[in-house]
Amino acid sequence: MQEPHDLMTIWITGCAGFLGSRLAPTLRAQGHYVVSLSRRPCPAADRSISIDLASEKACHQLERLGQECGYPEVVVHAASRQPGRYQLSEYIRSNVLTTAHLLDALVSRPPRQLIYTSTQRIYGRTDLVPVKETHPARGEEPYAITKWWSEQLLRTVEGPTQTIILRLPSLFGAGQADSFIDGLARLALQNQAIELFARGQLIRDALHVDDVIEAIAACVVSPPSDTFCCLNLGCGQPVTTRQYAEALIEALGSRSPIVPIDRQTPQPMDLYADIEEAQRQIGFYPTGLRVAMQRYAEELRVEQGRENGR
Repeated sequence: MQEPHDLMTIWITGCAGFLGSRLAPTLRAQGHYVVSLSRRPCPAADRSISIDLASEKACHQLERLGQECGYPEVVVHAASRQPGRYQLSEYIRSNVLTTAHLLDALVSRPPRQLIYTSTQRIYGRTDLVPVKETHPARGEEPYAITKWWSEQLLRTVEGPTQTIILRLPSLFGAGQADSFIDGLARLALQNQAIELFARGQLIRDALHVDDVIEAIAACVVSPPSDTFCCLNLGCGQPVTTRQYAEALIEALGSRSPIVPIDRQTPQPMDLYADIEEAQRQIGFYPTGLRVAMQRYAEELRVEQGRENGR
């Protein structure tokens, strides 16, 4: 691999979202010029471009941006339609067409590096844990399927571009609203009872968003040796839902009681990722559970203080 320049132009798709809005200031602090590509403005970037990457005009808009302001050396493709009650066509637009239009726009001036934030959900139901990157994709939901399709499109990239696929678990942090951990936090902040399916013994993989930001920054600063690589990110340990709840209650100083119930979740399976490859390639070592929860609790206190001060 060719060494990266010290200072680079970096495009972040979905930069106004939960991950992108935190990633932009981190990369800017390292001296890089960050361009946000999102439907919503992102004040954290050096330049914010309002664009719908799923539209037919997106490819032309991106080409014009590159010609006017310079093409990127690094692209972080984080734009995505997250899990929810959406039609399949919306997942295809947001998770597949965005990737296709991005690749089309960059074909004449390929970046040095393209980093794609995928998901552990592509593994689907499996009895083999921890799951390795070589495990076949068996996700059945539209979100997982369309993220897998985007991965396959990225495998077609040729030329000088290094392609890195990061398969992420559930992320949590202030500003996130729909993860398992954030749901626990809403109850714990109000000292309400926390009911845990399967008696709290299901194993789940979750990361504070800052761990993913550090992993992306590591890919930019010290790229892996392979031209194409797929890396699992995760906590690296079999952590139960009860352990997450206990650590969060402790960090928040909450009085929420934990109520184990026998009923299963809609997806009653254990899942966490083998992160050995990410450790070897980019030196990825996630924050420990209690420290991560303390960090999250402090973020929530700051956020709550801002809301109370309005």
